[in-house]
Amino acid sequence: MKQSIGGYIVQLFLIVFSVVLGIFLSERIEESKEQKEAMQLLSRITSEVRENQKLLQEWSPYHAEIAQSLDSLSINEQFIEHFIDDKSALYEAVLTRGTFMGRMPSSDAWDIAKAHPLIVNFDYDQLLILSKIYNQQQSTFEPTDQLIEMFFSPDFNSSEKARPNLEQFRMRMQEIVGREMQLLNYFIEAEGIFKFEDN
Repeated sequence: MKQSIGGYIVQLFLIVFSVVLGIFLSERIEESKEQKEAMQLLSRITSEVRENQKLLQEWSPYHAEIAQSLDSLSINEQFIEHFIDDKSALYEAVLTRGTFMGRMPSSDAWDIAKAHPLIVNFDYDQLLILSKIYNQQQSTFEPTDQLIEMFFSPDFNSSEKARPNLEQFRMRMQEIVGREMQLLNYFIEAEGIFKFEDN
């Protein structure tokens, strides 16, 4: 009788142990899978951030040149008269590449990550700098559409509005340049956190 009770206890212990072990292993496998997915998510974001940084490094010196040109042109009476006669004078004078920007920085990977439950696995410092970068990136390039809209407005270079419009155009461009400098600083901060490596 004692032997059969002992046998049942051993069998019960083995069953409980197997169930607990199974649950433990299942949880570890799920955690490992989630960790791997989180790392892939972070990898896509860091690649996007690195590409955006390279894009900004390419275009920000050009934007600074445009802002500098606008500083002198906005007080040049001869240019203003020429601008009133022909709107394209501004285009020819400041847009040496024929555009404000070849393409805008992307935020696709970040937008996906924000909606993903695994974002909670990211480090606080990583989330903080990513949030700073993408918020700054959005505010930096919002005025670009406004500049294009201004340029193509029918009365942009009308005799009454040419000077104030040119001044507003100059100020918006300076705003973009200032925000780009802050964004570049955030990218440098991100380099220290993510240890970017050049491909």
